[in-house]
Amino acid sequence: MHSTSRRTALLLAGLLVFTAGCDRPNQGREPGAVASVAANLPPFPQEIASVKAELTLPGVWKYAYRMVDRPDTMYGAHRAIEFLYTADSAAKVPPRLLLVIRAFKKPVWEKVKESQKEMSRFLAEHDGDVYAFSIVTSNPYSTNTPSALRVDAMMLALTTETSPFRMTFK
Repeated sequence: MHSTSRRTALLLAGLLVFTAGCDRPNQGREPGAVASVAANLPPFPQEIASVKAELTLPGVWKYAYRMVDRPDTMYGAHRAIEFLYTADSAAKVPPRLLLVIRAFKKPVWEKVKESQKEMSRFLAEHDGDVYAFSIVTSNPYSTNTPSALRVDAMMLALTTETSPFRMTFK
């Protein structure tokens, strides 16, 4: 995302938090205010050009991550799509890996799923490739900070039964 459009998006999100709290004096200043408002955003698509796919993410992920798409050989995979949390750079919060999707050839995935058990979960299958995802097992940020609250909301939104999280191919 270009820095100008990101700044605009952050300003709009801040304005939304401020106006949402106008009828209740402290709501806009609560540590989880941004996460609460973001949790109400609709799901949105993220294009993954290298695999000709679209990933649908929960709304709380909007404007809170950076995607890194790269070749990968961990566990026999051939591609990794990483999602790092990115807070407002002025807050000096370092980005941390939250989600990784790895692409495996189907025979390799059969072996990986046995050895990884619940660490990697099936997401999608397409043209002989299996896409599996892994998420962080604990929040990388200090408890009750705005980043920790947002990350908690992001992880919860991925793992609930009604999560819109899915991968579709073009």
